[in-house]
Amino acid sequence: MLKKSLLAAIVAFSTSATAITTEERQHYMDDFSMLSFMVPSKQASWYWENLDQVMPTSSVKKAGIAMPLERAPIDAQQVYNATFNDTKLDDLINGEDPSVNSMMIVKDGKVIFEHNNIPANTKHVWMSNAKPTAGLIIAMLEAEGKIDVSKPLKTYIPDLEGKDWGDVAVIDVLNMQSGMDHEENDSVRSNPKAWITQMMLAEVGQVPDYYNTLINIPKAKAPGQAFEYSSANTQMLSLLASTVENKTFSEIFEERVWAKAGMTGDSYFTLTPDGYEVSHGLFNSNIEDMARFAMLFTDSWSATAKQQIVPDSMLKHIQDSVKPGVYKVSPAHTGFVGMFPDEPIGGSYQFDAVFKDGDLYKGGMRGQGLYISPDKNTVAVWFSNRIEKHNVAGYIRGFVKDMK
Repeated sequence: MLKKSLLAAIVAFSTSATAITTEERQHYMDDFSMLSFMVPSKQASWYWENLDQVMPTSSVKKAGIAMPLERAPIDAQQVYNATFNDTKLDDLINGEDPSVNSMMIVKDGKVIFEHNNIPANTKHVWMSNAKPTAGLIIAMLEAEGKIDVSKPLKTYIPDLEGKDWGDVAVIDVLNMQSGMDHEENDSVRSNPKAWITQMMLAEVGQVPDYYNTLINIPKAKAPGQAFEYSSANTQMLSLLASTVENKTFSEIFEERVWAKAGMTGDSYFTLTPDGYEVSHGLFNSNIEDMARFAMLFTDSWSATAKQQIVPDSMLKHIQDSVKPGVYKVSPAHTGFVGMFPDEPIGGSYQFDAVFKDGDLYKGGMRGQGLYISPDKNTVAVWFSNRIEKHNVAGYIRGFVKDMK
């Protein structure tokens, strides 16, 4: 079945959120696979909101009572009328079958816009919006002197001695330029023999031995030469953090971030059959808590957290760590460049796009998004059930740039 191309299927399904019967639920649980999870459908949308019913999980708990975010709503039409390539965001967020499930925009620590086509407290999968969780943890360990990102992975992970991964510098993994044979896109994912497909199949138990699949991925080219997107890089980063700290990645992220960030609810990572967090994307929370995570990278951090989790120096380090000359070497960049009204300068610390003005963007499979504008003290986050002709990111980039 995996030999079917995903490309034709991705846009073919309606994804309206409707109640399901007991029989449907049981069918979904019995039919769970990498393919049924990835291809947009009513069934896939159910998985994205109920991953804890089909995969083992590791809880990431909040601490204390959340400080309520002040609501200062602007006229919603300002957001609905955001344009990109002569189309309006309204076309994606409203109507009978909108592709946007939820969206929240926070400026100066106040919620200025929220729109929910699913219940606001739904724990929805972040998809690759989750990748900066690993990037942030590595940045913290780097700041504490526990990791030198210029050193190769084998410095910290003994199992990588003699493996191709072992000689790759941490910074090249952080910035998606590791040179490993794991570049990721829908075409590659439809090839069951591709290394990234094998890793993802192992994550959901369709093939055995996730850990050895990950660490035995071979190199394709020298590291540091080209931006080539891959979830395997994120998995290696969470393994790195766990090895250095001698804790699970869930424990690290809870202790250092989630429990300190004033979150409204608990969240969770899904686990591989052998117990490793699927940190590259299978992290679930409600929409407001994703916004609160994004706020940690802005001056609005104090509206949600009692202490600054992302120091100004760390944010600047992330913004300034783009390696010149590698972003547009590989075709991998084309999707990121084409989704915005202006071109990013590169990727850094697991963010897909860093802009000249310092704004950061991370996107997730099937249209999830996390946008951070430190300069405008604004964040925008959204859950989605599919990507349409234009990614929501293009509209949000323009909307935030035009803010006064």
